[in-house]
Amino acid sequence: VMGEKAAYLAITEPGGGSDVAAVRTTAVRQGEHYIVNGAKKWITGGMKADYFTVLCRTGGQNSGHQGLSMLVLERGMPGIYTRRMKTQGW
Repeated sequence: VMGEKAAYLAITEPGGGSDVAAVRTTAVRQGEHYIVNGAKKWITGGMKADYFTVLCRTGGQNSGHQGLSMLVLERGMPGIYTRRMKTQGW
């Protein structure tokens, strides 16, 4: 392990509260890939990330925590956009 790449957790969603099981980001399998739809916010270190470990719903909307999965997405994949938020200390 060289430590040349960085991965950060992408869990919190805009307007989301502290109930992680209420996540709205979805991932639907299409062949060998997943189509991920949603938004994440407050990813600590996210502007430096090479990869994002994304919490998403792969089960039904009413499946609670049992319908959640973590997918590793690479910066630069189609549809992944990041922007810096003005926060104190950054």
